[in-house]
Amino acid sequence: MKHHIQITTQLGSMQLQAVAEFTDESIIISGENGSGKTTLLRCLAGLEYSEGRMSFNSKLWLDSGVGFVLPPQARHIGCVWTDVALLPWLNVEKNILLGVEAEDKNWLAELSSLLEIYPLLKRKPSLLSSGESQRVALARAIYKRPSVLLLDEPFSAQAPAIRQRLRVVLKSIQNDMNMTVIMVSHDQEDARKLADQHWRMREGRLLNEIAEIGMSRVRQ
Repeated sequence: MKHHIQITTQLGSMQLQAVAEFTDESIIISGENGSGKTTLLRCLAGLEYSEGRMSFNSKLWLDSGVGFVLPPQARHIGCVWTDVALLPWLNVEKNILLGVEAEDKNWLAELSSLLEIYPLLKRKPSLLSSGESQRVALARAIYKRPSVLLLDEPFSAQAPAIRQRLRVVLKSIQNDMNMTVIMVSHDQEDARKLADQHWRMREGRLLNEIAEIGMSRVRQ
C-alpha cells in the first residue's frame, strides 16, 4: 500500500516540514535532539496539530484544507513513546491486553516469548527493569496488529545483545504483518539492520534518503 504525508506544524521557533511517500516498510528517523523527530511521530499519531495532508492505506488521515482530521483511535496505529506509561495497578499481561475486545492467548504467548517477557506476564510494572518495561510497551503496541507502528527510541534501555535480537524480531513481525514501522533511533545499527528508508531530521525539515541496505541485508 502507498502512504503519503505532506505536513507542516510549528516546532518552537522552527516550522516542521515533512513530505514523503512510502509503502509498508521499515523507516528509521535520525537527527539531532530538537530537530523534530518525536514531534513528527506525534503528528502522524494525531496527537499534535499539523496542517497539510496525510493518507495511509488509501485512507485519509488529514486534510486541513477541508478541515478533516481522523481521530487517533481510528488510525489503527501502535505507539511506543520514551515514557512507556504502563499502568502500575495492572500486571504485565493486563497492560498488554488493555482495551482489547477479543483476547488471543496464543498470540500473547507467541509475542511475549519473541520479546523475551513471557516469564514476566504476572508481574506488576514496579518489579520490572527499564528494559523489561520497554519490551512490555512494545508488546502492547504490536498485540493489536496495527497497520502502522510508531516507535520513539524503543530499544534505548536494552542491553546490546537483546537489542540485536529485537531488531531481528521486529523486522520479522513487520514482514509477516505487512506493517509500516516508523522508528526514531540514534543507533546506526538500527538504521543499517532495519531501514528500508532512512529519514533524517534537521532543524525541523525531513530529509528522505533511500537507505543503502543491500550489503547490510546480506550480512544479517
